[in-house]
Formats: sequence, structure tokens, C-alpha cells
Amino acid sequence: MSDERIAYGVRCVWWDSIAKVGHIAGPSGHTLPACPHCGGVLYEMRDEATWWAQVERTETLGEHPGYRKFITWLRGQCFVRLDEAVAAYRQTGGDVKL
Repeated sequence: MSDERIAYGVRCVWWDSIAKVGHIAGPSGHTLPACPHCGGVLYEMRDEATWWAQVERTETLGEHPGYRKFITWLRGQCFVRLDEAVAAYRQTGGDVKL
């Protein structure tokens, strides 16, 4: 059985499948899952369907046109600040209202 969890950053906007997380040294020699770019701590969702359902709710109910396309583009990328991610996205010709 495959692990379908989605991990996403606490202090950065990185997100991807749990298989793509990095690791950092934790207490007592244990390793902790972390953003593979900045080493930040991660949250997780149980699967990609749950992730995309939340993205859809944010775009629709939060009145954020272009949010799903932005999040799709963002996958696997690390930006410490959301405004930096949005600026980089807009340089590609994308647009999102946040």
C-alpha cells in the first residue's frame, strides 16, 4: 500500500507528496520530516484528494480566483514568504488574487 499523504510547510509554502520530504536531525537521534529545500517543519494531509478539496474551497469560498493554478504551479517549490511565491508566479504570466 502506498503512502498518499501530502506534506506542506509550516514556515514556507513548499508542498508535495510525503515521498518527497527531506529530513532533519531531531532529538535523541531521530529524524524528522522537513522541507527538502529550507529544512522547515511540515504539516500533512491524509491524501491528495483531501488537499485538492481544500484548495477548491479556498478558491471558491475564499474568493481567490486563480488559486488552484497557483498551487499547482507551486508544487515542489520552496518560498519562505507567500508574497515572494506570488511574485515569482506572476513573472511566469500567472495571476492569483489572494
